[in-house]
Parts: sequence; C-alpha cells; structure tokens
Amino acid sequence: MPKEQKQLPEFQQVQYGFAGHLRDPDGVKKPEGIEDRRMKVYRDLFYNNVENFCANSFPILRELTEDTKWHQMVRQFFSDYRALSPYFKDISKAFLDYLSNHRQSQDDDFEFMDELAHWEWMELNAVSDTGDILQYPHDRNGDLYNSKVVVSSLAWPLVYQYPVHRIGEAFIPEQAPEQPTFLIIARNREHQVDFFETNAITYRLLEIFQQAESQNNMQLTGQAAIEQLQQELNFPDPEQLIVGGKQVLQDLLERDVILGVNL
Repeated sequence: MPKEQKQLPEFQQVQYGFAGHLRDPDGVKKPEGIEDRRMKVYRDLFYNNVENFCANSFPILRELTEDTKWHQMVRQFFSDYRALSPYFKDISKAFLDYLSNHRQSQDDDFEFMDELAHWEWMELNAVSDTGDILQYPHDRNGDLYNSKVVVSSLAWPLVYQYPVHRIGEAFIPEQAPEQPTFLIIARNREHQVDFFETNAITYRLLEIFQQAESQNNMQLTGQAAIEQLQQELNFPDPEQLIVGGKQVLQDLLERDVILGVNL
C-alpha cells in the first residue's frame, strides 16, 4: 500500500485495498478478513459490467477479436486506466481513449483497430448526444448559396485510412487502400442517425463551414465556402465547382447535415 494511503483512517485503507483488488485481482491482494468466495462475487460483478458495456459499445471490434485477447484488453483497461467520469455512459469514450492513447500496441493487433473503435464510438455518440438541432433558428427553404448557412451541430465529417463502415466478419482488410475513406455521420430532425460515404471535396466543404463557426464564431454563405474551397484546390474550372458545390449543399440539406440558412 502506498505511503499516503497508510496515513488514512483504517476504513479508508480497507476501501482502497478493496477497490485495488477489484481492479487488479492478480496484482493486489484482497483485504484481510474477507472471504474469497464473497470477493469473487464483487470481482465478477464489476468486471462483467465493464466488459459488457465495452462489448455492446464496440460490437464489431468485439466480434472480430479473439476471446482471450479481448478480455486481456478489457482487463488491462479496467486495471490500469484512470477514468475521470463516474458515469457508465462515459465508459465507451474512456475505452476508446485507452485503446488509442494509452494501450501499447501488439503484433497481432488489427491495423485498423483504432479507426474501427473510433467509428463505432462516433455511431454511439451520434445516438446519445443530448443536442437538439431544432433549437437553432433557420429557414429550410432559403438560398444556400447567397445566405449564411446553418450547419447541424450533430453532423461530423470523418476521414479514415480504412473503410471502417464496411469492416466486419465478411470484410477484414489486410492493408489500407490507396485512397482514404471520407464519411459523414449525422442525426436528423427525426432523431435518426444517418451516415454516408462521400468524397474529399464534400468533406472539406463541410469542414470549412464548421471551422468558420468554431474558430471565428461566424457562419459562411455557400458562396464564401465554395470560393475558399476553390482557392485551396486551385480547381481548374471554377464554374463547374460552383455548380457541383450548389448540388452538394442541396444534398447535405436533404440529409439534415445542413439545416438551412440563418434567419
């Protein structure tokens, strides 16, 4: 027991020992005077709750991962990771952070594991986000090209090396394709989550709108966003980009990625 814990009242020392043993039963002895049969009930209960939550939050990753390896990952997460939130709903985000930023990779890991975990968490996050897109005033029938565009706060442009939305038992890629995969995931006004594969231009156009709002607290017109895209790409046919850009704006409106124009 660490020195600072030995200075605590006895009941707190027991609490620390109890919790430490539950997290790491192989590395931390159970508190004296507690029957192991009783401790096993708590060991199984706590671990199984966390493991079930991780498995349900990342079903494809769980499906593809061999049992021993999966339980090894979850056990290490349970033992070593120090989550800052006390809420069960945040376990999935903590497990994603553990996989991506704290766990040491192994030779038998899928190359796409971190990306797949992130994608599965994004699907969960889109469902559980407490935001409401209808709280933002907007005109759904406005001129998207000449007026300031209102983008949904529940829309996320994503780019991955692997086609994570297709990965499953029937498709396990061995190496990344030459071209990245661009995806947009959003929750519409009927509270349904929708995602679709897109291209680099559509991905960047949505990103331009979102960056202007998050960095400068300003909304752009469709024209301003397309002009910025033209400058970045040095597109050889500006008129073609304008025509294509207007169609993209309309397509994103129909999917509630764009909500309309500012009133």
